[in-house]
Amino acid sequence: MKFRHLGLILAVQAAALAADPGLLKMVMPDAKVVAGIQVAKSRDSLFGQFVLSHMHLDDGGFKKFTAQTGLDPLRDVSEVLIASNWESNSSENRWLVLARGVFDVHKIAHAAEVNGARIVNFQGVDVYAYSSRANSEEENGVAFIDASTALLGDLGAVKGAIERRKGTVTLNDAVLAKVNDVSGKNDFWFVTLVPVSEFAGAMPDANLSGAMQGNLLAGISQASGGVRFGDTVAFSAEAVARSDKDAQALVDVVKFVASMVQTNRQNNATAGQVATLLDGLDCKAAGNVTSISLAIPESQIEQMLRSFQQESHPARKRPPALVN
Repeated sequence: MKFRHLGLILAVQAAALAADPGLLKMVMPDAKVVAGIQVAKSRDSLFGQFVLSHMHLDDGGFKKFTAQTGLDPLRDVSEVLIASNWESNSSENRWLVLARGVFDVHKIAHAAEVNGARIVNFQGVDVYAYSSRANSEEENGVAFIDASTALLGDLGAVKGAIERRKGTVTLNDAVLAKVNDVSGKNDFWFVTLVPVSEFAGAMPDANLSGAMQGNLLAGISQASGGVRFGDTVAFSAEAVARSDKDAQALVDVVKFVASMVQTNRQNNATAGQVATLLDGLDCKAAGNVTSISLAIPESQIEQMLRSFQQESHPARKRPPALVN
């Protein structure tokens, strides 16, 4: 009986952490990429606080944005979903950001108008349309369903989300089940039905982009994973490969890279720190699915990050005092 009660408690906790069903309802039904973050939960964790404390929020553009809108994303936003149908190189490509939080709608609307946004009323909701500097022909939009729900995306995606908010059309069952499962276990999470190699073009580093187009990663057709914050930071990922052989090959590569780091732990301080973090790495294959998990005490991660910062910004040596 005790185990049954424990299972029920864990199930209830997972449901409470899962992605907001109201936001999911507005995601495009053909979404192939969905990601989310529980901002409030991440902000309240020790590791989340450490990361935020080292973010440079004194940027002039950020200060201007918060001054004009009264919106501080780190304070006022509680959850964010990002979705796309990933129809790359097509006019049907859609992207959408949905957020829960506390929004001063009137102040944000005024700031949008002052900065030249065009107001489009769609099904009773004001959409603030604007064009990006990079592409003046493509219109994006910002809308507020209410004072706690915000939408941002290309204009078609925003209008589509407004249409779906009262309807019954949702993500297909397989994607929705995966999203609910992964989001219920993590504070930051992602689910993609897009082959990993297709993300290569979005990578800022040419070497990383090239590696993602290699034969091994090209064989990954689906992936999901996330990070759970807390006293112990838990990382997990799952990759669906085109064959059992490809799944095992991915395991072999991950273990090989980890072993190389472990081998050099005595010769390099950075490798030693990373090797310590990798001591708890678990990577295995079951059929054509590769699973990777890693749990690290958050204090250990903080210590490593501080060490990296000290190495990249060494203290300047004071010049010797002049002797008269």
